[in-house]
Amino acid sequence: MKKWLILLLAACLALPGQAQEKFTRGFAGKNKIFIPKGSFGGGLSISWRKYTLGEDDGFTVLSKYIGDIKGGYNTFGVTPSFEYFLADNLSLMARFEYSWLGVDLDNASLHLSEDLGLDITGEHYKRQSYALAAGVRYYLPFMGSKVFGFFVEGAVNGGYVQSMLYELEDGLKHGTYNSNWKVALRVDPGICFFVQENVDFEVSVGLLDLTYQFNKQSENQVKTSSGSGLGTGFNINLLALRFGVHFYLW
Repeated sequence: MKKWLILLLAACLALPGQAQEKFTRGFAGKNKIFIPKGSFGGGLSISWRKYTLGEDDGFTVLSKYIGDIKGGYNTFGVTPSFEYFLADNLSLMARFEYSWLGVDLDNASLHLSEDLGLDITGEHYKRQSYALAAGVRYYLPFMGSKVFGFFVEGAVNGGYVQSMLYELEDGLKHGTYNSNWKVALRVDPGICFFVQENVDFEVSVGLLDLTYQFNKQSENQVKTSSGSGLGTGFNINLLALRFGVHFYLW
């Protein structure tokens, strides 16, 4: 009888310990460091495109409405970036962006009907922009992986854009000149994956921004106008999609 009482008492003492056992899905033992403290990262992207517009280069679909197209289209862009990791997965980042666009439309004819048409000759558009971003990034490995991960970037962005739309008349430029200054607070999430030990590929998308901008316009350096605006947005901005390649030094 005493033996049964001792076994029953031992079972009662063991039950609370079993009930308090911590439930886990097995993530605790996996890697939590995606990029270690003290690492340096940097990247550089360069893009350049040049197109020649002309009847010999296609445009047969629009030939019914647009004809006699002659001109050119050029773009150039360079974006260096830098990161330093203050802690595991947490970095300070800086990025500079420069881009240039030039469109020269020497000739184009628009025919909407037999009685309605428009000829364009000697139109030119030039635009160049500068932007600087500085902020922080936090990386989170996916399922403890050392290859795939997520990141969230919070940064202050400042930029300046100068553009002009003009035509040449007697060797002089006649047109409209624009200057735009912009400051923005941005939050951009993204994903990244390593293709080698020290090289990763990343994609980020605009999610949240608070932007103030000031615009000044001048027509033929005589008439001037200006305006400013403040706005915010919280949505996935596919136009702000960014691709990049980064190199790291541990």
